[in-house]
Amino acid sequence: MPKSHAALWELGVYLFLAALAGSKKIRLMRHHNAEDHVSMSLAYVLTCTAMLRFGPAAGVLVGVTGSLSNGLFPKRQPLHQLFFNLTLTMIESWSSGLVFLWLNDNSLVLRNPGTYPAIAASSLVYFLVNTGGISVVLGLCTQQSSWKIWRETFFWTAPSYFAGSGVSTLAMLLFANQSAYVLILLAPFGWVMYQNYATTAARTEEKQQHIEELQVGQEHLADLYLATIKSLALAIDAKDQYTHQHILRVQRYAVAAAKHMGLNGVELEAINTGALLHDIGKLGVPEYVLLKPGRLTDEEFEKIKKHPEIGAAILDPVEFPWPVLPVVRSHHEKWDGTGYPDGLKGEEIPRTARILAVADVYDALTSSRSYRNAWTHERACEVLLKDRGTHFDPEVADAFLEIITGVVEEMAREGEGPLFEALNTAKLPTSKTEQAARDIHRASSELWALYEVVQTLSSSLGLEETLEILGRKLEAILPGTACLFLLKEAESENLQVRCTVGLNREFFTGASTLGKSSATLEAVSSGKTRLGEYQSDDLLLTASSSAQWVALRTALIVPITHQGEVLGTINLYHPELNAFGAHDQQLLETIAERAATALYNGMLFDRTRSHAFTDPLTGLGNLRHITQHVEECCGDPNTPPFALLCLDLDSFKPINDNFGHQRGDQVLRDLSALFLAHIKDGDLVARYGGDEFLIFLQGSGADQADVLAKTLQKAVEEYDPGLIHPRLGALHLGVSIGYACFPTDGNDFTMLVSTADVSMYREKTERKLGTLAGSDRLHFGAEFGLPRAA
Repeated sequence: MPKSHAALWELGVYLFLAALAGSKKIRLMRHHNAEDHVSMSLAYVLTCTAMLRFGPAAGVLVGVTGSLSNGLFPKRQPLHQLFFNLTLTMIESWSSGLVFLWLNDNSLVLRNPGTYPAIAASSLVYFLVNTGGISVVLGLCTQQSSWKIWRETFFWTAPSYFAGSGVSTLAMLLFANQSAYVLILLAPFGWVMYQNYATTAARTEEKQQHIEELQVGQEHLADLYLATIKSLALAIDAKDQYTHQHILRVQRYAVAAAKHMGLNGVELEAINTGALLHDIGKLGVPEYVLLKPGRLTDEEFEKIKKHPEIGAAILDPVEFPWPVLPVVRSHHEKWDGTGYPDGLKGEEIPRTARILAVADVYDALTSSRSYRNAWTHERACEVLLKDRGTHFDPEVADAFLEIITGVVEEMAREGEGPLFEALNTAKLPTSKTEQAARDIHRASSELWALYEVVQTLSSSLGLEETLEILGRKLEAILPGTACLFLLKEAESENLQVRCTVGLNREFFTGASTLGKSSATLEAVSSGKTRLGEYQSDDLLLTASSSAQWVALRTALIVPITHQGEVLGTINLYHPELNAFGAHDQQLLETIAERAATALYNGMLFDRTRSHAFTDPLTGLGNLRHITQHVEECCGDPNTPPFALLCLDLDSFKPINDNFGHQRGDQVLRDLSALFLAHIKDGDLVARYGGDEFLIFLQGSGADQADVLAKTLQKAVEEYDPGLIHPRLGALHLGVSIGYACFPTDGNDFTMLVSTADVSMYREKTERKLGTLAGSDRLHFGAEFGLPRAA
């Protein structure tokens, strides 16, 4: 350590510069679920120079000064983090200084080139202790590999340490006794280094964020693929009554066999998707061929054999992320080379297609067709066993036979599959002629409408959106009508219009059934379709001063029934008499049948979503709700500044302890209403948990948050819960409030709520100790003490 006055002055310059440089940090790594960024301080150059000039002790002092500045400015670090950084700085500074002295013959004199290895070794020790210590702690906190963190995040920073020590060495060689002056002159150089590394780190973080956005985009793209595939596949499935749900069963069989054989990744996804689309080429096969009750002619069979090629051609423009086309094109190839369309043999056939071929044949054998009844599970398995090595890959056939019994038994317990159908033979058609006539009649009118509907049903989970799209589809199918979707009201027998399109929309919006004699309620009560004249007393309409009523004369009302429960009705009205016929009735009944499950799921989804985002006690939003809301705002580049308040009730526990949790719950409900009364439109109040709340203030800064905090504290203090304790008298409450502002105090929910929460609890503790008595600053909350007598 320096002893002369000049040396002490020089050391003071080092300390001053270290304090300035220590707050300049280079961000190196952004952690998910973490509040802080890993950073490097420019104070290392000063630490190294002080160590070479005065020795390890001075290096430790300068390093600690820089680290302390780093931890306090511009944002104060938590106490445990600050302690860790100071400790690590002392260890790395002292150890690197000792290594330098040991290799330099215990001297601070820079004698000759032999000193340079000592400086290099000292820099290496400083680098390893610094980055290694941080990597170990990060690995423990994030449950990641410390070695991986160090290699990917810190290894590339090594040149900066050696460059810094090189600058220090050069300064000492050229200006040994005037190094402090030189360091002042070299400050611009340090600023340039800081800007260079800060820019590099920012670009690295930007690239990482871009990669994450691409990954999220790929997930959304995969969801879009699946939704589109599902819509199209269900439309194809509806083309043939006999193959109803064929693709879903084949998908289940094939995926189970593939997993049993150890397939995963893209091959498994190819089978999962290809199973849904393997029969898409049947769009190019005439319906009379698909529905023909007897044996096909050679010419008709040639048409059937084209469907794999047609399917592959239809899907060729689609850039699937998995190899789907080989599955669709080759699922009718045979192991012995006698299949179609390409006559592939053995392992020339893609493995995914070989697996699908077995599943496809098994389901065809165990399903009814227009020309035969379904075969039993045992008989189908015998065919697979017999044809292994000729039709099927022996390995695939064996694997399929090992798992299929368990799969169909599980399906039978779920009420589907070949075993379940074998136990319910009454569901099979009574005659081939009757079944074929029914299917041909329905296929001529329902297929297109069902295709449109299944597209809708797979496009959204939300009830309102599903109803709106379904209404538009019906309006397109039956133009010139009024289309209404009515659903049951909660705790009431009445039905309310939830969606309306077409004629007289302004009058039907929000309408509800009128009296027990309502035609709509009669249809609900009987569970049967009502086709007849329009009744003006059916619905209680909404008045409209801007629209003109179009007189209606015909009504078609179809109940929407799900598992025996009537959810509502689809009402069609037309201005002409006898506008709807039996064909329209059958079409609407089919759509109602298909839509029932989707509407039920939509109602369940909306109900579940509401419960998932609502606190059941207070009716406020819950933590999940406000977290999602804040994260969405943080992620929107156009979001204006906002504040997040954290509230913690003071002296609430005595209420639960002395008056019971029911009275405590009532107090929480009262205060929830109080908080809601003090916020504006666009703000949000949520229950954080227990007696803690969060308030989101849209478009607000520190001043507005401070004003609201004071207002709420006064309102809570004046709130009278009406609770009288025999000894303490009337009980009163207080509230401690902290807040954080976006983007000043953080750029995500975790950082904002942590800042507000930690500061609020620190302020609460200090106020309890009496250190803030008389203070009028309410940035982080106020404590109103224990219950007091009236």
